Amino acid sequence: MIEFSHVSKRYLGGYDALKNITFRIDAGEMVFVTGHSGAGKSTLLKLITLIERPSRGQCIVNNKNLLKIPKRRIPYHRRDIGIVFQDHKLLMDRTVFDNVALPLVVSGCSYRDIGRRVNAALEKVGLLDKSKLLPIVLSGGEQQRVGIARAVVNKPPLLLADEPTGNLDEALSDEIMDLFLDFNDHGVTVIVATHDLRQLRRLRKRVLQLQQGEIVNDKAPIP
Repeated sequence: MIEFSHVSKRYLGGYDALKNITFRIDAGEMVFVTGHSGAGKSTLLKLITLIERPSRGQCIVNNKNLLKIPKRRIPYHRRDIGIVFQDHKLLMDRTVFDNVALPLVVSGCSYRDIGRRVNAALEKVGLLDKSKLLPIVLSGGEQQRVGIARAVVNKPPLLLADEPTGNLDEALSDEIMDLFLDFNDHGVTVIVATHDLRQLRRLRKRVLQLQQGEIVNDKAPIP
């Protein structure tokens, strides 16, 4: 599913966000990427989604060599990836339904198919009864669930989340992480970047630990 081989990312000015990292994540795995702020977690996710390209090394995602994907094909690559952001990135002047529908509209789905799939995604995250509301009236946890519904409405095989519980209390964090666990139980490959050690211990999944752009641990669940 995902294979990085000796991948490095250097930004202008000589800052090395990632240094010669190598790892493999099989289809159907759930993996946490952890490390201090600036360790390279977000950069790793950006390489997978082709928001950034590596400076060196090879990245394989969904059996595609990312170095060979031209710029015009990047939107098609991203259709197979759901992305959940810490700050939701919702359109506050559009309804919950319209926010979740956006990826389907962009990909040219029919109106009937959009309605069916959006309602199914909202039901999955427990927000079907709030589809006509604006996101601004929702709680932080509900806004995050809208972002998750939008990420999975296309039924992608790969789901990425960048610090998805960073602004939530423990109870809401558990709800959000349990949603990711449920998607993983249904065959979706899930990668979550987080520094929340409580969730790492609670969910007992594989952990990739980054430190100053290098993988310092690739291990089974932490004790």
